[in-house]
Amino acid sequence: MINLYFTLIQQQSSRRAMHEAQHRAGRLLLCDALGITEDALKYRENGKPFLPGGPFFNISHSGRLALLAVSEDGDIGCDVEEISRQVRNEEAIRMRIAKPGEEDIPLTQLWVRFEAERKAGGPGWMHEPHIMEGYAAAVCSRAKHCHEIAVRQNFF
Repeated sequence: MINLYFTLIQQQSSRRAMHEAQHRAGRLLLCDALGITEDALKYRENGKPFLPGGPFFNISHSGRLALLAVSEDGDIGCDVEEISRQVRNEEAIRMRIAKPGEEDIPLTQLWVRFEAERKAGGPGWMHEPHIMEGYAAAVCSRAKHCHEIAVRQNFF
């Protein structure tokens, strides 16, 4: 079972404050969803949080939305992006990440798939949940068995 949690982030007055609010919202979402305190989190050299002994999780944020994917069954990756976000070098990015047959898919959707797969550590079961209007999201799981997904909104 994969559990997806999301929360809205209050708009901040500066880019830096928004960045900090996004990261804080991701940690709060994780702690609330798993019933842990921030003290339980450990951090890899790259700054990515993890829980010794599991479960597996991944956090993403874009604009006013933070997204958390949790799995007991194996590596997982998630990504969320604002659809209206401006992208430079769109064609070069599309050529790098599009797979055969994906030429007509919006770049934002290709990007969230690409990032979710990369964060999961490679190809796996891909799901593209509708989280909120104006956002594209994808979740990739490396677990080998049948998948179910539940989406929940958390409020802080």
